[in-house]
Amino acid sequence: MARRPWVDKEQCISCGICIANCPQVFRFDAHGKSECYDPAGAAEHVIQTQAVELCPVSCIGWEE
Repeated sequence: MARRPWVDKEQCISCGICIANCPQVFRFDAHGKSECYDPAGAAEHVIQTQAVELCPVSCIGWEE
């Protein structure tokens, strides 16, 4: 995987959409914010369409 998903935890509102749609990639951290614990847990297009594009505050993105 060339890119890794990341979460801007300052912007995260803990809605859980990314976790519900990609539980193999995202989970809540100890502070109740989303985190990417396994960037290879799903294909890039799945992460893009089921997490990045659906995040209501656009706090999920990609790092190279």
